[in-house]
Amino acid sequence: MRIDALVVGSGIIGSFVALALHERGLRVMVVDRGGLAPGTSRSSDGNLLCSDKSPGLMLELSDRSLKAWTRFAERYGNHCEFDPKGSTVVARSAAEAEGLAELVRAQQVEGINCRFLDAGWAEIEPHLGPDTVAVGHWPDDAQVQPMLACYQIARQLQAAGVPYRFYQAIEELEPGDTGVTVQLSDGGRISAGHVCLCTGVWTNEVLAPLGLSVPVEPRKGHIAVLERGDVQVNSKIADFGYQAAAESTEVDETAVQTAAIIEATRSGTILCGSSREFAGFDMSVNMDTVQRLLADCVGVVPDLARLRVIRAYAGLRPFSRDGHPIIGPLPGAERLIVATGHEGAGHGLAAITGELVAACVADGDTHPCGGQLHPERFA
Repeated sequence: MRIDALVVGSGIIGSFVALALHERGLRVMVVDRGGLAPGTSRSSDGNLLCSDKSPGLMLELSDRSLKAWTRFAERYGNHCEFDPKGSTVVARSAAEAEGLAELVRAQQVEGINCRFLDAGWAEIEPHLGPDTVAVGHWPDDAQVQPMLACYQIARQLQAAGVPYRFYQAIEELEPGDTGVTVQLSDGGRISAGHVCLCTGVWTNEVLAPLGLSVPVEPRKGHIAVLERGDVQVNSKIADFGYQAAAESTEVDETAVQTAAIIEATRSGTILCGSSREFAGFDMSVNMDTVQRLLADCVGVVPDLARLRVIRAYAGLRPFSRDGHPIIGPLPGAERLIVATGHEGAGHGLAAITGELVAACVADGDTHPCGGQLHPERFA
């Protein structure tokens, strides 16, 4: 069977890559050794944020991707709870307020819609704590239900004739000058012009038989789910310290970082995060970490303390050492294109990642964003 592109991985990155390739008119197949979106996308909260990015490439990509998410919902319908509810960043000291005001000013220079408020924030978020000094507000930031987004794209592509092969692992890859031969675990062989590896923290498992790798590793995170109640959360609420945690590229095998981020779901429950730690592929829930992040969240919104925790879960973010995704063809095996290393910004960057990978395949753009995302930057 000959196709233009085989997409490995059906999470949010693979879903948007497959959609972008299909929109270019290419013959596409999606394969995943689990069911639909069985990995990180299944254990994420669906943040689509500019508020946690410093000016630079990541902010530019997040802004472009957020606009692409809006176009996606307009074109295909909103069946994934895409909600541009905005985000609110909370400063709880004079020093934090100064840093937050500087971030808002810097993003405004870049054309981002945001504002700084040193009063009147109760109209945006009425349950912020009494120690709130100032807030930043990003009205265009959004939230999505990750699994529903993957389901929606899969339904769209399958209706258009794009085949999905679930519970099929990649047994062998044979990259050549004009394409890649792929052996699946059921014995099937596929000939593809390109193979797009959208396999997150598991990318190196696929590449290992070829003696290839990319510098991506799992970074564990926890989320706690609170019961429905009378605590009103209108936007994504984050402690000012969340940006530092999200952008941190320090690798400390013993440290656990926590910072508050709070959001309501369409069903009425409230998600509380977040944590970051390097624990290999361990996805077990650590209740000490959950208690720490809940304490962070109650510090920002004290009324959360009267709600019960109904469950907690953990997932693995694909972390790259410089804080930027790894997108582009692999040196020495240019018909293999990787798209990983998004850390906690995978859902926010998914739409633009699809466009960048499609440009690699369809247009021969081997160095997206001037090479700033290319795997060879780590050589």
